[in-house]
Amino acid sequence: MHNRVLLPALVVILVALLGHTHALIILTQNEGTGKLIRSKCQPESGVSTDLIEGVPKGNFPDDKNLKCYMKCAMSMTMTMRDDKLRIDIAKIMTERAVPEPNRSRILAAIDKCQNADQGLTDPCEIAFAATKCIHDADSEVLLFP
Repeated sequence: MHNRVLLPALVVILVALLGHTHALIILTQNEGTGKLIRSKCQPESGVSTDLIEGVPKGNFPDDKNLKCYMKCAMSMTMTMRDDKLRIDIAKIMTERAVPEPNRSRILAAIDKCQNADQGLTDPCEIAFAATKCIHDADSEVLLFP
C-alpha cells in the first residue's frame, strides 16, 4: 500500500520552484479544494481528464494544456502569483500540515528538485518540470488534483 493511505486528507501536493533557490510543496487538505481546482483549471487549460489522471501514475506527456493546468493549480493554491512562485507560503504549509515521516520525505524530494526550473522562463513549463521532478524523486508524496 502506498503512503497515500497515510495521507488521506491530502488532495494536492504541488511543487513550486523559484529562481535558483529551493523547491517547496503546497498541500491542500480538503477534497473540495481538489474538485474546485479541477473545475476551474481543466476548462481554462483545455487538458483532458485522462492526462490529469495519468500524472500520479507517472505519465508526463509533453502537452502544453497539461503544463498550464499545473500552473493554474499552483496559482489557485497561492504557490504561484503573478507568474512568480511563492516558496515561503509553500514551506510554511508543508511544515505545518505534514506529519513525520512524510514531512522528511517531502523535504528530501524538494532538496533533489531545487534546480528543476533551471533555464525555464515559461510558468507552465516551470510548474510541469517541478511537478515531474517531485514525482521522480518520490512518487508517493505527489498527490495531484
